[in-house]
Amino acid sequence: MKRVIFSLLAMVILFGACTSEKESTTTSEIVEVSFSIDVENFSTSRTISDGQGATQLMYAVFSNTGELIISKVVKDNVKTLTTTAGYSMSISLAKGQLYKAVFWAQNPNCNAYTISDDMQLTVNYEGINNDELRDAFYGTTEVFKVTNGSSISVVMKRPFAQVNVASQPFDLEYAAELGMEIATSAATIQGVANKLDMFSGQVSGMVEAKYSLSAIPDEELEIDANEDGQDETYSYLSMSYILASEDATTHDMSFVFAGENGSNPTNFDGLSFIPIQRNYRTNIVGQILTGDMAFNVKIDPIYAGSIMNQGGLYYNFSEDVEIKNKTFAFYTTDAATFTSDNNNLVTMENVTFSGSVEQIAMGEYRDKGNYVSFTNNMTNVKAENMVVSHPTGITNVEPIDYMAPLFFLRGVTTLTNCKITGTTSVAPDRIDYNGNVQKVLPYDCGVPNKCKATFIDCEIDRVYAWSHSQITVKGSKIKYIRCSTHNQSDSKAHLTIDTGSEIDEIVVSSTGTAKYETIDGKKTLTADNWSPSLIIKAGARVKRLDMNNRPSITRNGVLSVIIEDGAIIDELVNAVDVIPNAPNN
Repeated sequence: MKRVIFSLLAMVILFGACTSEKESTTTSEIVEVSFSIDVENFSTSRTISDGQGATQLMYAVFSNTGELIISKVVKDNVKTLTTTAGYSMSISLAKGQLYKAVFWAQNPNCNAYTISDDMQLTVNYEGINNDELRDAFYGTTEVFKVTNGSSISVVMKRPFAQVNVASQPFDLEYAAELGMEIATSAATIQGVANKLDMFSGQVSGMVEAKYSLSAIPDEELEIDANEDGQDETYSYLSMSYILASEDATTHDMSFVFAGENGSNPTNFDGLSFIPIQRNYRTNIVGQILTGDMAFNVKIDPIYAGSIMNQGGLYYNFSEDVEIKNKTFAFYTTDAATFTSDNNNLVTMENVTFSGSVEQIAMGEYRDKGNYVSFTNNMTNVKAENMVVSHPTGITNVEPIDYMAPLFFLRGVTTLTNCKITGTTSVAPDRIDYNGNVQKVLPYDCGVPNKCKATFIDCEIDRVYAWSHSQITVKGSKIKYIRCSTHNQSDSKAHLTIDTGSEIDEIVVSSTGTAKYETIDGKKTLTADNWSPSLIIKAGARVKRLDMNNRPSITRNGVLSVIIEDGAIIDELVNAVDVIPNAPNN
């Protein structure tokens, strides 16, 4: 898997300068835009989808309205595309104008693709199955204005879905014992697109992809099919590239497995509503050849995710940003950080996370724990059954009391209709300051000190709330919240459970005191300076509230836990009614 990045560095040259591709212009100044093409995460350890054959580069330049400015240009033998050396070229464009550039890279020996001068792609699905020559990459710039010192980048990705069929190793052994020789495979996939408008990114057409028998891939497929955080190994039976849209679509599929010369074919058919998606792998794995043909179908986002997420991610945005309709698949012990230099708004909408990662940080550690300046909106964000690696030697986070939250919600975060459940941890036990063994406990969300989070219509399994955080839960279902008592905080409420919310259990986990005021040289606790640690409002339900032998009511009658009329508490345990030895008593 590769990430191919085009970065555009612009410098002013005289009007008389020329290159091999130049726009006709009447302006007094043009700008030479230098394209530096690099491949990240280069690897020679695989043959399938390694991208090494994509050495023919094509591109065109359009105006921002779609008018073709420079027709398709073909550059052959661009072998440095797949090395760390990269590849460079330049185009002269009119300064001050708006453009959009489109790129395509493929194997020069592939005859399956026809590309017009205006970068319209047509796919011919006649040919053999398991054809790695069909691997190709596509990318566009955003609309850019040519100015002095312009710098623009675009990531080239596959416009295809890769459809894989693979069996458990014992399945091939059983098949051999039954006299089944499996050496070739064919694939038929119904109702797929065969045209791509590279300028808009839209696909069209509805044809049958019918790939003929060809040798099955000579390598293994490694995926986490059962989502336990560990990859399993399957034996490849079929691999097909299919042009796909940004959104998932479903298709009927059938396959044929046979011997060297197509002998003794075995049909694997009747598969309906199988999903495919651009730059994703759809894996059909299980006991394919023998038994009752049990199999599991899933879209594997590591195909897209591994382009973006090997070694973690660090996004530092210089302006407000929206991340929409994306899937991130992490298989790393590093962190993924989404933050902003200028404390801009980071918005996530329809984003899915999967795999394993140290943490997903919304914002980063700055100014000794001052996170409040970060602002995050998260809508329809999902992360289910993810693994938190949380290795020893944590950096860029405050001490976390042996907690391993998946999402660190730093700053002010609003989560709406988010589902974050089933987080687990592979971290080893840790030793505390007293030499005691401590388990590293996984949490779906953690809200650090000085941070605020609002959960609206969410489904969350486990939340950890630091004592100086401020959390509001509205219309959400949360299985477990662990929080501290208020501990000298200026917040009006540490944790508010609002109307329509249902919490299975809240546990008050640590000691702490309310904010005292010094009156006449004496620390004094009064109704005016006391802020409640927990408010449970009318219409909310908490099935179990465990005060863990922490104080719930002060001697002067000011409550640290307020339960409004109409709130439901099924079980209240380990509550202490008064604070002994309060300073004003």
